[in-house]
Formats: sequence, C-alpha cells, structure tokens
Amino acid sequence: MATSMTPQEIQTFLESERTLILATTKKSGSPVMHALWFTYLDDAIYINIQSGSFKNRNIQRDNRVCCLVEAGESYLELRGVMIEGHARPVDDPEELARVQAAADRKAEQIGSGMEEMPAYFGQSRRRRLERGDRVMLRIPLEHVRTWDFGRVREHYQKAEPKR
Repeated sequence: MATSMTPQEIQTFLESERTLILATTKKSGSPVMHALWFTYLDDAIYINIQSGSFKNRNIQRDNRVCCLVEAGESYLELRGVMIEGHARPVDDPEELARVQAAADRKAEQIGSGMEEMPAYFGQSRRRRLERGDRVMLRIPLEHVRTWDFGRVREHYQKAEPKR
C-alpha cells in the first residue's frame, strides 16, 4: 500500500502550498522549528529571511535543515513532503530574479496571503523586505519523503467488514 507522491505530484504540491516548517539546530544541539512562507523552483525550496535572525544564525553555524510542508484536515486528506538538505545563500542576481518571478506566479495562483491585512501592514512589510538586511536561502531537495493518505482510501474501503 504505497502512500508516496510522484515527482510531478511533489512539484504540484509544493507550488500550491504557502507555509513550511523549517527545523534548524540551536547552538546547544536542540532542534527548533520556524514557520515560513517559501517558494519552490528547480527542485529546491527558497526562503527569504532576515540576515540577523535566530534561524539564520543557526543555519550559518550548521546548514543542515529539515523542511516540512503538509496539508489536510481529515486522515484521508493528509499529505506532505519532508525535505532534508543543506541551506545555502543565493547571491546570483539571475537566480534571485527567477525565484521572485516564481513567488509572483505563486501569489497569482493561490493569493499573496496578505489579502486580509490592512494596507499599512503591507506597506510596512514591503519596506522591511527592501531594507537589504535579508538573505535568500536555497534548500535543494536532497532527501525527500512524501505521503498522501488519500491513496489508502481504496485499501480501507476493501477492508471494511461487510454487514
């Protein structure tokens, strides 16, 4: 009974979800989790974070990370992708432009996530993003695990006792 996703399903899923949970490692060695918006492009996850943030300091010390993107409310809707990899800064202007274009396409498809926020919040967020104290990180899909429990629906229907 396979529950994993195909490469095309992984791509479609990652292009349609907004939030991931990023696990980094504290100086003490303990894991810590961070919820972030992300962009998927060319078999990699991209995150844009403040360069002085706790999560970036953790990544500078140890760039091994784990990302979890999941969706679903009921058991047979649960699906997700877990990625283990190494986060590295992106400096190439062409790559940065391609990531921004992919982020813009994603926002057109699923919304920006800012629709319900007051105008002043969006303006403040844009200013924060433009300050220059941010870093774009690329996390290649080095080790990927997936699940889609909707695939087991038929299995459970066959196993139902007959009345």
